[in-house]
This record gives sequence, C-alpha cells and structure tokens, in this order.
Amino acid sequence: MLDVIRALVRRWYFVVLGAVLTAALTVGAYVSTPPEYSARALVLLLPSDTAVGEGGNPLLSLSGLEQPAGILVAYFNSDSATEEVERQSATAEYLVAIDESTRGPVVVVDVTDADPQRALDTLGFLLDRIPEGLATLQAQVAAPADAVITSMPLTVDERAEPDFSGTIRVMIAALVLGIALTCTATIALDGLLRRREMRPGGRPPEPRRTRRSAGTREAEALEPTSRERLASASSVGT
Repeated sequence: MLDVIRALVRRWYFVVLGAVLTAALTVGAYVSTPPEYSARALVLLLPSDTAVGEGGNPLLSLSGLEQPAGILVAYFNSDSATEEVERQSATAEYLVAIDESTRGPVVVVDVTDADPQRALDTLGFLLDRIPEGLATLQAQVAAPADAVITSMPLTVDERAEPDFSGTIRVMIAALVLGIALTCTATIALDGLLRRREMRPGGRPPEPRRTRRSAGTREAEALEPTSRERLASASSVGT
C-alpha cells in the first residue's frame, strides 16, 4: 500500500489529469441518465347496488371484490392496454396491480416517465380508462345494471416526484471506474518510467569512473617508496 501511495505522489500530475477526467465522466453520467418522475394513484372498487341494498353503506360490502379487481388488473396488463399507453407516451412505464398494503379491492396505479408532465398525463389517462375498462368487462358478461361494479379514486398525486436512484447509481459507477482507471494507469506509468531509468540488469547505474593514465598509476605506486626514502634520510641526519 505504501508503494502505491509513493507511486501516486511521484506521478501527481497524472493523478490530477485522471481526477479531471473522472469528474468529466461523472458529469457525463449525470447528463446521460436524467432522473425519472413517478406518480401514483389508488382506485377503490365499489360494490353494486344489489350487493349494498337500499340504504346500505358500500364501504361495508367490499368483501368479494378482490376477484373482480384481479380481473381488472389482468386487463390493464394485456398487450392492447400496453399499446394504448404507448400511444399516450412512448417513454412511460406503468404498473397496475392490487395494493398489497390494504385488505380490500384497492388497485394501485404507478406511472414512471422521464418528463413529469407526461407522467401525470399518463396517470390521468389510466384513471379515465379504469372505469371504462371495468364497464367493458361487465358488458361482455351481460351484467345487469343494478349489479354493475363501479370504482372511485382514493388518492391521486398532483405532482410527479423525481427519482434520482438510477442517476446516483450510474454516477457512483462512473466515479469508481474513473478512480480505478486513474490509479491503475498511474501505477503502470510509474513502473514503466522507473524501468527506463534503471539498467537492463535491474540495478541503478553505477557512477562513472575516470580513467587514469599509466603514468599516473606509476607515480601513485612510487609515492610510498619516495616517502620511505625521505624518512630514512631524516633518521640518518639526526
């Protein structure tokens, strides 16, 4: 780990370049992956007049409507319903399902789109189509008028909420990729440059030695003898 840090410090200019490119890659990921916008609505199925009875409360007669709700959900998950939504918005994705958080015939409608207004428009389109689809299904089985099941919206989003989860995931992936590529390239560059600075044997080049002439070597060899003669002459003189 210490060698990696040293390599990054030695090639700091390459690290700076990698940081700039990583920032550009992260910004590009944000631009190319805009947030999605989601809108939701809950629709409650209501029993027929026959099931409620005269003067009855429809909310007390909701049992048994889960099966018609499941048939309605299957209808809106068909290919024909999907094509209708695609004609409304080619970029919209929707989900019509039974709401698992409640114990009644509540249908949840979720719409996701790249544009908030298109998400709301598609949600409104589906809310208009649910009563129509419910009436079509009952007409196909020739249900009596006093036995027709109806629906009513419980909650409808008035504003599409942005969802940045996909954008954040792509930006984090781009950031991690940029950091990894910067570190890997810097370490590889540092190793390449250091190998060029070293000899083929893998050791640093030794300092060059100056060549001495033959006369210089002979003079150096004679210097001890001359000093000995001077020392002998001094001892004789004393």
